[in-house]
Amino acid sequence: MARFTVKIIGLSGYLLAFLCIAPAQAAPFFVTIYGRTYKVDPRVPAKEPKAPKPQELLQALPADIARGPGFKPSHDQVLAEVEERTWIVSNELTDELAASSFSRKGQYAGADGTAVEPEITGSLASGAAQAREPRLQTLYDRHRALSLLGRELRRSMDLPEKTPDAGFSQPKLSPEVEASYRKLNFDPVAAYYSFRRVKAAFRSGDVQLLARVTQYPLSVTRKAKRMIRDRDQLVAAKDTLMSPRLREVAAESTFEAVFVRDKGMMLGEGEIWITPGKTGFGLGAITVD
Repeated sequence: MARFTVKIIGLSGYLLAFLCIAPAQAAPFFVTIYGRTYKVDPRVPAKEPKAPKPQELLQALPADIARGPGFKPSHDQVLAEVEERTWIVSNELTDELAASSFSRKGQYAGADGTAVEPEITGSLASGAAQAREPRLQTLYDRHRALSLLGRELRRSMDLPEKTPDAGFSQPKLSPEVEASYRKLNFDPVAAYYSFRRVKAAFRSGDVQLLARVTQYPLSVTRKAKRMIRDRDQLVAAKDTLMSPRLREVAAESTFEAVFVRDKGMMLGEGEIWITPGKTGFGLGAITVD
């Protein structure tokens, strides 16, 4: 089973491969995202006549995705909203797939992931997995909808249509912001991607996603300082790490306004630090009142 689990961890990218097939035009329609309305002029897979129509795919979008933030967001902010949600559901999909009956039992248990990948993907794409794996099917449908929406937004903004490898489109940073990172020998773009992943992990409320973006040992100060040294300890501290206050600090932080020094990036008044390590930036320190 271990062999199969390793194989399926990368399946979420394969799940949307049909979106990269040579496109044909479909009827345009309108969709409201983060308070702004966009005309979507989708290109659908010409070689997939049985594939759901784009309007049908987008019915799986989160119910609150149209809700405005209380101000008129820029196109970049709308795209960031979609990409953040996509990053969250992509990682949740990977975790759910690894824990599903496809990998744990039944006809696929112990199988070579490469061999059964098309069959699993086909089951999810057709909706046939709904009765057996409703949570997995929901995540798959949402991932497909968000990825399609992100692709169409990037195309409308003259950006590369393909989902970025980092999960987020490359930012347009001011010279001042870039300089503040480079003088500390930090890559500003890599720092930005890490900031977005940490922010998305807090937004999700999913401690497993927080574990994906954490540098160990993680320093946690609450009256006294303690060190969280592995994923199990982090999961056990979920209530502390995912407190409403910390999630609020992460949600309200913007990369342009983050204070940066040799220790890393400070969010809020120092409640959250994103620090550099051997593999890049990650969540490195938390202070809880």
